[in-house]
Amino acid sequence: MRRVAVKIIQDFIPKKRELKNVRPGYKMTPKYITIHETDNTSPGAGARNHAIYLKNGAGGASKSWHFTVDDKEIYQHLPTDEVGWHAGDGGNGTGNRQSIGIEICVNRDGNYEKAKENAAWLVRKLMKELNIPIDRVVQHNRWSGKNCPRRLRQGDNWQKFLKMVQGGTPSVSS
Repeated sequence: MRRVAVKIIQDFIPKKRELKNVRPGYKMTPKYITIHETDNTSPGAGARNHAIYLKNGAGGASKSWHFTVDDKEIYQHLPTDEVGWHAGDGGNGTGNRQSIGIEICVNRDGNYEKAKENAAWLVRKLMKELNIPIDRVVQHNRWSGKNCPRRLRQGDNWQKFLKMVQGGTPSVSS
């Protein structure tokens, strides 16, 4: 795998009372990494615009995740030791309470293959830092039954992604 620079931008959801449904503020010890895809193919729907969406209250929905990855950069929305509402398995579900949520952007003006490569690098980094084994890198589908990450669930794409996670080591800049 060729070496690439991945920029990680910490842009946390504010700890405002009116955003409690987006940033619950509960501490966690992550045991899983859950992979999602944004399912938003609109032009410009990259990591930065998803960060803005979350910081603006996620349209009033109770949802949040830790990282959004596109072909150029990674935005971090929550600390890795805080719960996010991303798994769809309820307020006390293992997916929400013990899992770091990563969204991969699928915007049509982005490079999805590059976004997957950046996501694989991020997963590898988090696995090493948090001592999470590869068998605890899971699809959103595991927690809720939702067809997510839709593209990675097709054919052998999931196995290819996991091999990518275990593969090369792109460099980081932050």
